[in-house]
Amino acid sequence: MTGEVAIASLASKFESLGMGEDELDALVQFVKPRPRLRAGADIIYAGQSTKCSTLLLSGIACSYRRLEDGSRQIYSFHYPGDFCDLYRYVLSEKDRAIAVQALTDCSIATIAYADIEQLLVQRPRVGLALWRATMLDAGILRERLLNAQRGSALERVANLLCEQLARREAIGIASPVVPIAQIDIADAGALSIVHVNRTVQTLRSLNVLSTTSRAIEVADRKQLARIARFDGRYLNMPQYVSKWAVQVGESAPGNFLRNQEDSASLQRQMPMQFAPDRKELRAAAERIAGATADRRCGQGSQVNDPGIA
Repeated sequence: MTGEVAIASLASKFESLGMGEDELDALVQFVKPRPRLRAGADIIYAGQSTKCSTLLLSGIACSYRRLEDGSRQIYSFHYPGDFCDLYRYVLSEKDRAIAVQALTDCSIATIAYADIEQLLVQRPRVGLALWRATMLDAGILRERLLNAQRGSALERVANLLCEQLARREAIGIASPVVPIAQIDIADAGALSIVHVNRTVQTLRSLNVLSTTSRAIEVADRKQLARIARFDGRYLNMPQYVSKWAVQVGESAPGNFLRNQEDSASLQRQMPMQFAPDRKELRAAAERIAGATADRRCGQGSQVNDPGIA
């Protein structure tokens, strides 16, 4: 029964990261549910030493730092299916600054680092999914920091609300209500609570937020996105990198893409510089060797370089 509950909570997120049913079933076998936490409780303390990663199964949480003046800076929000601290698996040192707090009542689970290592060996595609998850987390954090330093308060708040709606929809939650408090918006947007309250009232007066609900309920999402100048492409990272069909095992050197169709699709979606072929590498090496010889001679003479036309 526990496995079924975990799969129901995690399936949407991990399927979007390219994890199949077999990989998800294997992951769930190592997931250990923990006691439910009430809103306001710390899921992970700053400086806490741990040998496991924490998964959010239900509720909303946030990663935050307590500043010297006692205020809180929120870096990111977490939803069901998110690892709250996956980066700690790679960075084994204690993080003495960042903590994770439950913003609503939350159900969590943990997976031991030793079990993650076993999964990576037995199920390489799990490792690919975890890598994609960290890329998505990095994109969200980068956008959060940028959003806190630019634009008006109206744009910052609207942008943050658009992000929460999009992330909730990605895991199958289509409600127009964003169940976070104004103080959470203030701490994520580097704004005062008074400023956020005024901004929310402005959005209500524009009929962007509902005037009939005390909760933050979006009534006009298109207008909200226009105010925010919201560009949600950073949230589509799993879809971008899911095009990367990495082959593990008996693949030819350099054959990382499934076929030419995948390669063309990837180039259209994520312009990048592909590795040159061997002739190009050989020519480049000869040019470098020739330039090095020139410098050593110090006479400015031309060196015959077959790689130079």
